[in-house]
Amino acid sequence: MSAKILVVDDEQDLELLINQRFRQKIKDGTLSFDFANNGEQALDKLDNRTDVDIVLTDINMPVMDGLTLLRRIGEKKLPCKCVVVSAYGDLQNIREAMNSGAFDFITKPIDFKDLEKTIEKSLAELYIFRGGEQAKEQLEKTLLEKEVAEIQRIKAEQSEKFKQQFLANMSHEIRTPMNAVIGLTNLLLRNDPREDQLRYLNAIQQSADNLLVIINDILDLSKIEAGKMQFEKTQFKPAEVMNLVYNILQFKAEEKQISLITEIAPDVPVVLMGDPTRLTQILINLAGNAIKFTEKGTVTIHLSTNLKESDETSCTLLFQVIDTGIGIAADKLQTIFESFSQASDDTNRKYGGTGLGLTISKQLIELQGGNISVSSRLGSGTEFAFSIPYDRPGIDVESAGGEKQPAEDVKLDGLKVLLAEDNEFNQMVAIDTLQDMIPGVTVEVAVNGKVALEMVQANDYDLVLMDIQMPEMDGYESTQKIRLLAGDKSKTKIMAMTANATAEEINKCFQSGVNEYLSKPFKPDELIAKIKKTLAM
Repeated sequence: MSAKILVVDDEQDLELLINQRFRQKIKDGTLSFDFANNGEQALDKLDNRTDVDIVLTDINMPVMDGLTLLRRIGEKKLPCKCVVVSAYGDLQNIREAMNSGAFDFITKPIDFKDLEKTIEKSLAELYIFRGGEQAKEQLEKTLLEKEVAEIQRIKAEQSEKFKQQFLANMSHEIRTPMNAVIGLTNLLLRNDPREDQLRYLNAIQQSADNLLVIINDILDLSKIEAGKMQFEKTQFKPAEVMNLVYNILQFKAEEKQISLITEIAPDVPVVLMGDPTRLTQILINLAGNAIKFTEKGTVTIHLSTNLKESDETSCTLLFQVIDTGIGIAADKLQTIFESFSQASDDTNRKYGGTGLGLTISKQLIELQGGNISVSSRLGSGTEFAFSIPYDRPGIDVESAGGEKQPAEDVKLDGLKVLLAEDNEFNQMVAIDTLQDMIPGVTVEVAVNGKVALEMVQANDYDLVLMDIQMPEMDGYESTQKIRLLAGDKSKTKIMAMTANATAEEINKCFQSGVNEYLSKPFKPDELIAKIKKTLAM
């Protein structure tokens, strides 16, 4: 039995490509193809014949686009499977296509193996629904479940790929100008500004930091969902974490004229083993939210030990963040930890935020073996309580590697640096920061990876600071080609200094051959520390 497929696309060469790719199946009668240039032509053909099994349609076409065609096919209840084949492979178009009745979605340029497999799966499901015998229907139901599982797996992989690409692009596009804003602000702050200028510069710095929090929230959520979140295990002092959180949030509390209180029970150990950075992040998320949603009164952070869950080798810390703010309605408490969820649209409009902070905090807590709960009364305040188990430090923790030894101090005076960077503002930030921090430093600029390669071939540099996304030749390719140069040139120290900040992009940097990595925006002290680490390798 020959399967009838209608291809709807205004691309003139597609008919030739499909006939060539499926020539054997067309020859033996397994498949037959018909073609239409737009949705209107396709509907005319579908009205005149009822034996079409599959419709392969593009989205962007003249007269009638593919999404409209899908909806019209659904309205007419035509007995065929629809597959979208389009270069518009963003999540919005995929979601709209599926909602309009598409069975699957393939991105251009077309992978014909993927197309052939999709046609086979579409036909398999179509024949199952057309089957009439009970025994055959039951057997094919099992096969369908396997096919559906496979389809879902493929879609999930495709969706994850789209999301990772979006996050990488978004991270780079936002971090690149943010690097200029933060870098130039830091340079101005180091030049003894007037009191009125200092106030404005601090406001710029705080706003930039707030934007970075949002960016990092989205990237953190991506890491957690991909199962790539890693936790440090080092010695830390809980009291110091509490003090750091207080210092960070005190200014916000004073602005709103509310009291920020920290309380530490006497049974809390002085030193524990764990990840203080993630603990700080959780507390800032929870206490920062409490301050944001409290108009008057107090926000209290209380730390104690859960003695029932502690022993000689471990200690479970119990944190309570209590506010006298607007509270949360009872029917919203069950969804408050969901991604992008806030108590109401009014809350979002009035207070802003991504709705990711609580989601990330909950998952960070649970990934460390802890748990979190919330209780609240609308108009009276909210209490978040969470606990995390930590190891107690042993006698020989430092010798066992629990505390890293400081890296060898490297002298940077007179350093010769090649900066591969195409953005003029970021060139300014990097050059001025290096000249401000390193006596006698020499900085030369390459506007893309190709120029950087040529300059490394012609000159000797102590260090190359390599951006990744550049025209003509990107940082990955430039680094790979430098590593293939003859002699000592191939050993040139290279540090990726880029706005690409996802785990996949960082891994790709190291796979290309860089020695170290620094994400933009960077802090001057962090830049110097990473340079020393790179040169010491």
